[in-house]
Amino acid sequence: MILRVAIIGFGNVGQEFARLLLSKRDWLLKKKGLDVEVLAIATRSRGSLISKNAIDLGNVLERLKDGGTLTDFGPETTKEMPIGIIQKCDADLMIELTTLNIENGKPAIEHIKAAIDCGMDVITANKGPIAFAYHELRDMARSRGVHLRFEGTVMDGTPIFNLVEKTLPGCEILGLEGILNSTSNFVLDQMSGGRSMKEAVAEAQRKGIAEADPSLDIDGWDAAAKITALANVLMGADTTPRAVDRKGVGEITVADVEVANAQGKKIKLIASAGWEDGKVKLKVEPLRIGSEHPFWSVDGTSSALTLKTDLMGDLTIFERGPGITQTAYAVFSDLLLTVESIRNGTL
Repeated sequence: MILRVAIIGFGNVGQEFARLLLSKRDWLLKKKGLDVEVLAIATRSRGSLISKNAIDLGNVLERLKDGGTLTDFGPETTKEMPIGIIQKCDADLMIELTTLNIENGKPAIEHIKAAIDCGMDVITANKGPIAFAYHELRDMARSRGVHLRFEGTVMDGTPIFNLVEKTLPGCEILGLEGILNSTSNFVLDQMSGGRSMKEAVAEAQRKGIAEADPSLDIDGWDAAAKITALANVLMGADTTPRAVDRKGVGEITVADVEVANAQGKKIKLIASAGWEDGKVKLKVEPLRIGSEHPFWSVDGTSSALTLKTDLMGDLTIFERGPGITQTAYAVFSDLLLTVESIRNGTL
């Protein structure tokens, strides 16, 4: 089977996914009978490509090293905007890897709609579309008979959505609680060691954990988007990050952390979802937790999520020190599951 793919957004995750495809090409052919051909790549500022034949990913990655561009790649080079690339390429599947827009989830939502309209299956690691328009996109995909998968939107490659879908049939998710933002968790951990907020953020930036503008993390927006995506999919909520009762860690001081430590506590930024007056209520807030809490050992860039269920009680899944490879793997695993569903004729 040949699977033709368009990749919209080709930053760190997109490039790591390309490396993963190259390293797993023989395995895919031998174990899965699958050959993945990338026909289009769209970058925000370093050029875009569209081709009738498979693009040489090794060449693309080499050209993008050390600040290179794709603007002189050859006949595949295009100035088309992403939606134009989606509409003109002959891909079977579109992978959406652009960055989060916390205002409204766009233009990623439009990219996904365009792909669905073209009859493409879709994989995204961008949490915006699932946080802002999950039900609309899900219904569009179902009406067109295509797949929409998004495991990489929360907790990197940790199987959360697939865990519930594949292994908890008949289980109702009653609530969610998690440490979902690596940057804020790292910063709080550093402050526990005596660093100021400013110093801790600077260290996170130096390590490549935090962006140049860390406000999405520190102000709780990233965690808000993730808990919204989780609640929309797993609890049937139909809401957006704007509805989250949100408080970040920006006002936490070293003194606050020291007081918590003296009490045998840790401060953690915790996102939660639960039912209240017939509606799903979402919160993001710094809380003091003790050693009895399942998140006590979730330090540094690690994350964790507790699923509160009706039949299996509380299930906590823990991810220790994830990197970019784990997010790329989420896209890879979604690709394999999509191919499996295509072959089985299921959605």
